[in-house]
Amino acid sequence: MPESLSIASPSDVTEPTLFPLNTARVAISILFTVLDSWAVVAFGGTLYHVSAHHPVWLTGIVLLFLSLFASLARIWYLALPVRPR
Repeated sequence: MPESLSIASPSDVTEPTLFPLNTARVAISILFTVLDSWAVVAFGGTLYHVSAHHPVWLTGIVLLFLSLFASLARIWYLALPVRPR
C-alpha cells in the first residue's frame, strides 16, 4: 500500500511570529492610551472653555470624549487575556 501524504489542518499549522500576539496588543493599547491621554490633556480644557455656554457643543464634546474612553476600554478588554474564550 502506498504511503499517503497527510494534510495538516489549519489549526495545526502555525506560522512563527517575531513576538506573541498578546504582547503586540498590549503594546498597541499602551500607545493608544498615551496618545489619548495627551489629546485629553492638550485639548480638553480648550474645548471646554470654547463650548461652556453652548449646550449643544458641550454635549457633542462630551460624547466625543466618552467615545474615546469607550474605545480605550474596548482596546484594553481585547488586549488583556482575562476574559473567557
